[in-house]
Amino acid sequence: MARIAMVVTNACAPDPRVERHARWLVNDGHEVEILAWDRDGSMPPNETLSGYNIKRTNFGKNSKRSSLGTWMTKNKFISSLKIDADLLILNDTDTADVRFNGKILLDIHDMAHTWPLMRGNSFVHKWAARSMLKQAKRIISKSDAIIVSAPGFADWIELQRLDPVVVMNRRNSQSLEKSQQKVLGYFGRIREINSIRFMIQAAETAGFRIIIAGDGDAVDSMLGEFPDLDYRGPFNEQQLPNLVEEISVMYAMYDPKRGNIMQGAIPTKMLDAAAFGRPSVVNANTPMGELCESEGLGVTADYGDVSKIAEAIEQAHSIEITSTKGEDNDAFLSVVNKLLN
Repeated sequence: MARIAMVVTNACAPDPRVERHARWLVNDGHEVEILAWDRDGSMPPNETLSGYNIKRTNFGKNSKRSSLGTWMTKNKFISSLKIDADLLILNDTDTADVRFNGKILLDIHDMAHTWPLMRGNSFVHKWAARSMLKQAKRIISKSDAIIVSAPGFADWIELQRLDPVVVMNRRNSQSLEKSQQKVLGYFGRIREINSIRFMIQAAETAGFRIIIAGDGDAVDSMLGEFPDLDYRGPFNEQQLPNLVEEISVMYAMYDPKRGNIMQGAIPTKMLDAAAFGRPSVVNANTPMGELCESEGLGVTADYGDVSKIAEAIEQAHSIEITSTKGEDNDAFLSVVNKLLN
């Protein structure tokens, strides 16, 4: 049995990929602790789920925190970590500066250096993006192994002359009774208010009720603009099936101006929904859209076109998903065991 620490710069409330990997490690006989940054202070400081422990650090809630303030507080979280483990798993490249002398597995969920440009195009945002790209290249070069969540991300890593392993965010199928109600869901990180606006407008056009759950920087803005929204707050991996059972279609659309969208980002919520037999609506003419169409996981639409999104929601409601590809735990555990042996 090995002691494995996992670092993530969110509250893990939820982070389905991190929690899924933690569960695989526990089932393989390892002791696992997830070290998370709870930006809002809304989650318990310690929580045990499925055999792994989540330890959350909080430095006080500040809903008006600037991008620079968020950057500085994240660095404070990273600097505060004192890790005693046999293996460290860093989740995304914004965890690059964690101090650790042992073996490091870098898990790239997303192109983190594109995140600042989601918030704006000012000098500060561009500076942050450049800094995070340098940070990404630094941690990539010093990691002992790298896994990525999407084939497109592997292509980018290979440009750095490294050979990553693709471990997609798939889960094993779990049968849920098909919902006859017209309910559109969004369960995950809430970062983009515009995407939520399009969702709400399209749902109203199509005659669908909405359920939203998750945490993220745009939650306060969302609730300020839409106070009557059926918002369920943060959720964990164990609560996800009950949430999905209430909906008939999952919404997973993102601004294509985000660099990660065209570089190959595959939304976890689309794969989760499919595993529970629920179709999704995702961006057309993107890698996620191509996967959605090729595997029959839902319907695509042009981002920002409310009428097209509404049509896609109605079409998806009639789709029945009977089988999906399952978890890729063997590939993940193979990488881990090579590092431990």
